[in-house]
Amino acid sequence: MGEMAMELAHEIRNPLGSIELFASMLEGEYADQIVRSVRLLNHSVTNVLHFGRPIAPSPKQISVNTLVEGIRSLIQPLAAKKNVRLDVACDFDCTLFADHELLHRMLLNLVLNALRETPTNGVIRLTAKHGVTIAVEDSGPGIPEAAISRIFDPMFTTHREGCGLGLPIVKRIVDSHNGTIKVESTKSGTRFVITFLQSDLHNMEVVSEPLTCS
Repeated sequence: MGEMAMELAHEIRNPLGSIELFASMLEGEYADQIVRSVRLLNHSVTNVLHFGRPIAPSPKQISVNTLVEGIRSLIQPLAAKKNVRLDVACDFDCTLFADHELLHRMLLNLVLNALRETPTNGVIRLTAKHGVTIAVEDSGPGIPEAAISRIFDPMFTTHREGCGLGLPIVKRIVDSHNGTIKVESTKSGTRFVITFLQSDLHNMEVVSEPLTCS
């Protein structure tokens, strides 16, 4: 099953790349929506690929402002459609020695999860501070206490539309950067806090887990 999922993911990515390329050549709101939708679908496919192979960061000095702005520009239209406010704040000139693509995927998983759980007229906050600490907070109903200890387990989900890959991949990306992730949840919302110690980021390890389905 794992090998089949990997092969299917590879097959899907090729036509997605063509669709995004041709849509990006067009102009107008519909073309932008096609590109955005393709990128989100490609994100889901890449989650499968990352889950089934080692995560090997290619770190360099990156702008955290650029990182969070990339998430904001992709998620803002989806949040507006659901009438959810997306607040983004980052300390000026905040930088991090890390893999930009992997951290983008990490934050996108967290913010998409938050958007899925946040009701209409709710709020999602994405903040980053020198240190570096990144937090994603929502005003959703919270995670059941009995489920908190399992949210990073592969294939575990509390949502009928979830596939149980997003948060495990978040955890693996954080681990691959020698960071830590904590979750705080109440009936009024959930907050994920990721902390990276700069001195540890120069000695990264590859994090590998087999792809299993049950």
